[in-house]
Amino acid sequence: MTLRCVLDTLGCSLAGVEADNFLALVKGIKKLDAGMESPVWGTEISTSLPWSIFLNSYTTAFFDMDDGHRLAQGHPGAAIIPAALGVADYLGSSGKAFLEAVVVGYEIAVRSARLMREMGGPRKGSGAWVVPGVAAAVSRLMNGQDETILSAIGLAEYFSLQAPQDRSASFPSLMKEGLPWGAYTGYTAAFLASNGMSGMRPYLADSSLLNDLSEWFEIEQVYFKQYACCRWAHPAIDGLKKMFEELGHREEKIDQIFIRTFEKALLLNRRDPSNTMEAVYSIPFAVASYLVHGKLSPQEVSGKALRDERVAELSRRVTLQADSEMTKLFPAKCLQQVEVAFKTGEQYKSGVLSAKGDPADPLTDHDLLAKFKMLTENLLPEKWQKIPKIIEVLEKRDASELVDLLTGRIK
Repeated sequence: MTLRCVLDTLGCSLAGVEADNFLALVKGIKKLDAGMESPVWGTEISTSLPWSIFLNSYTTAFFDMDDGHRLAQGHPGAAIIPAALGVADYLGSSGKAFLEAVVVGYEIAVRSARLMREMGGPRKGSGAWVVPGVAAAVSRLMNGQDETILSAIGLAEYFSLQAPQDRSASFPSLMKEGLPWGAYTGYTAAFLASNGMSGMRPYLADSSLLNDLSEWFEIEQVYFKQYACCRWAHPAIDGLKKMFEELGHREEKIDQIFIRTFEKALLLNRRDPSNTMEAVYSIPFAVASYLVHGKLSPQEVSGKALRDERVAELSRRVTLQADSEMTKLFPAKCLQQVEVAFKTGEQYKSGVLSAKGDPADPLTDHDLLAKFKMLTENLLPEKWQKIPKIIEVLEKRDASELVDLLTGRIK
């Protein structure tokens, strides 16, 4: 599973360098940044190590195709893998050490998310709970002893972001759940601990959530995504895909679409998005764009696709309805049911759906490789096929060999 997480995260990261604002962000950072020793994947640009971690996390999360965890309610890989691989490359660590650090990061991050839920208060997004996971992963790569790693996690808990998850879903922006800053902050916590700064004893250290740490692996519960949008839209899209396979109707025959869903999904009920972030956090747009284009890749949530009148018109005919039973099962389950009324008078009603890619219905290795190809082939036409192959044997290679394949054409 760890290798699958690495492959999937790198594909998302490389695709993210096509974001409209990415080069402007890089140029701004370079003006502030004297160090030029760590690469920004998918480009020929280097920055200091902390800022390369930030930028690689930013691109990974941008199109919302990165992995996630149901109970954590967010995305561990987009922060943990960029931080761990950046540090492993910088330190000359082995591939085995990098992979072990990734596992440590996922376990601490997901358990931190669950602990934050137990402690109450506003739901915190991924940018908050990835910080301890990143700190643990990086501290392990820095050969931190137990007390140092504990200090890194303690510092990370103290430095963690407010990250109001529901607010960020209602008002999506380029901060993308705070994931890039979470990665940067987690690295900083580990760096400070490695240089002698002590941290408080972490809340996590006294939690029962660590009792099964050597028996149960949260990384095995990660889901992978097929579409460039929030996971909360995926069951509906899967249902409509199945409908087309069964009936063969095209989108122009649809009159109305009704989606029964859990209550939180109604936060994503916006239409006519003006930018990519609003698009990936819009269930009506995501559903309509998939129906019009037959796919939902980064290209369907950016650029000219945002102004496609066919998508805009269809999205206005999508209605979300909260369902009390589905709401009770969230976040452990992300369920939806789709009803479609056709202009011919026909009706279609799906069963209750979860999303393909969940642990109970996983994507195959072939599925993940096809996704990786789709995300990276145009950016790295001569290298993309080599990346999955080296990931397969990474435990016996150096982490830098993987990083060397991630440089691209953008300067």
